[in-house]
Amino acid sequence: MRAAVWDHFSFTKLSDVKGEYEANCKYCNNTHYKNPSHVTTFDQRVFVRMFAEAIMYHSYPCSMVEHVKLREMLSLNPQVRHVTKNTILRYCWLEHLRLKSILHETLSPLNSRVCFTCDCLSACTTRGFLTLTAHFIDNNWSLKSRILNFRYFPPPHRGVDIYLFVVGLIKEWSLERKAFYITCDNAGAMDVIVARLKSDLLSFGTLPVAGRFFHVRCSAHILNMIVQSGIKVIDNNVLKLREAINYIAASGAHLCTFKKCVLDSKCNFRALEAKDALVLYAIVDTSFDFSLTSEQWTIVQFVCRFLGPFHSITELFSVSDYPTANLYVANVLVIEKLLVFVNNHEVDSIKNGFHHVGEVREVLGRLFYASCNSSRT
Repeated sequence: MRAAVWDHFSFTKLSDVKGEYEANCKYCNNTHYKNPSHVTTFDQRVFVRMFAEAIMYHSYPCSMVEHVKLREMLSLNPQVRHVTKNTILRYCWLEHLRLKSILHETLSPLNSRVCFTCDCLSACTTRGFLTLTAHFIDNNWSLKSRILNFRYFPPPHRGVDIYLFVVGLIKEWSLERKAFYITCDNAGAMDVIVARLKSDLLSFGTLPVAGRFFHVRCSAHILNMIVQSGIKVIDNNVLKLREAINYIAASGAHLCTFKKCVLDSKCNFRALEAKDALVLYAIVDTSFDFSLTSEQWTIVQFVCRFLGPFHSITELFSVSDYPTANLYVANVLVIEKLLVFVNNHEVDSIKNGFHHVGEVREVLGRLFYASCNSSRT
């Protein structure tokens, strides 16, 4: 069986090349075609399976198989039979079961311990999801991460419901005797989950050092707590600064005038370093209101510089596929030093604004201690 397009060609065997033919177009005598004998057969099942894999890999909607223009393109191959959304969904589910079976075969003979990451997250539609990820070193000494489940999790997100979800997955994958530790955020419900899960796993007598390192705090969540506290300190002041910038950027004439003010004041064009230019612009343009006091401006500059290292540390955690302890131990010490500095700051609004400092420093201490005794957070 070969494509119908070859009916429009005549073939001449190439004597000097074994198994190859020269194809001549019956209409234009073009001879730039070879190997018509090596035409592969078309398999509809393989086509649909690969289509389903592409949909899952690229997160396409399953309904795309019913799009008119896509079907027109696929019709270029007369052997393609169009399928419905339900057919693609069935193939996606079969592929899921196949991959799940492969992961079972990988985890079953595993000799190493398995670490877990439990994440609660919200989609752009505000729907809640819960995922459990396994991290392990395979028998070839390669660090692997595999998502065990990603499931819609409707509210309320009670600790007991999350606990039942996590413990059910661990037992489903037969990992209760291979568990090492679990990383999750610092919500109060997570403490309840970890305590109950730890008690269950201890009943098997398999947790190292009696589960002392079973709960590892999420370093990314700790960074987020600090940054959110810092943003609240300067929230109103940043809003005023943003309104001033939007006013200037809204008009070409305003922007030209502001550039002249920047040159006259000999300051940097960046907003945080352009205070003198903004003050001068307020004199030139009487309708422009720049209401930040010197103290408020100082607070904004301080907090922005304070949050700078957190941006770098977050990038370090995010871009690495293997955020092992050696990457974040030094950064934990940097954060601790910054928190000590802000806790002793002379400006009360800054010192009081970071109300999470005490809690965060306590968690950082645990994180640093755990980082010296574990393989991954």
